[in-house]
Amino acid sequence: MSQEKKRQINIFSTMMWVQGACLLLAVIGLWFSDVTLSPARGDPWSSIAWGVLGALFSFAVVVALTRAHHRVGRTLRWYCAQLAPIFCKMPLAQVVLLSLAAGVCEELLFRGFLQTWLSQLSSPLLGLLGASFVFALLHWASLIYVLLIFAFGLILGFVYQASGSLLGVVVWHALYDFFALATLAYYPKVLGADRWLAK
Repeated sequence: MSQEKKRQINIFSTMMWVQGACLLLAVIGLWFSDVTLSPARGDPWSSIAWGVLGALFSFAVVVALTRAHHRVGRTLRWYCAQLAPIFCKMPLAQVVLLSLAAGVCEELLFRGFLQTWLSQLSSPLLGLLGASFVFALLHWASLIYVLLIFAFGLILGFVYQASGSLLGVVVWHALYDFFALATLAYYPKVLGADRWLAK
């Protein structure tokens, strides 16, 4: 087995372990709290539909920000350039599994359990802010990136509060991650990471 293949397997395994830890924390939190999950309120197909639309919109915004000629754009291009070699040519099956794991495990932890639990302890606003803050810290890379992830967490959290549908935010998160990871793996030029890979 080549060094490159071993490296990809190690990266994939590490990321799956992180998602497994998120899932474990969510299960423990749900077990020992009074939080009741609301997978989907109303028609699940409408939750899936707005989750898909949210993911498409979010990814379009990130691409636009990454291509922008200001500090945020430069920071995002640099960050994508650091990530692109990690995901470069990652098998599509691994990209799909990572995306699904992130969507399910992180949303179960941060929206399904943490946001709801903090809201019960304090208020819906503090629950939203607290869960989004912890979500952003898990994705620490740079201050600008964390602020963007915090904003993404706020949006997902607000939509979860408004809709009561965990399914919708799981679809949104998983599909967004799929677009982002697949782009980094196969089309890094879209996110400005191609120049780094060419070196």
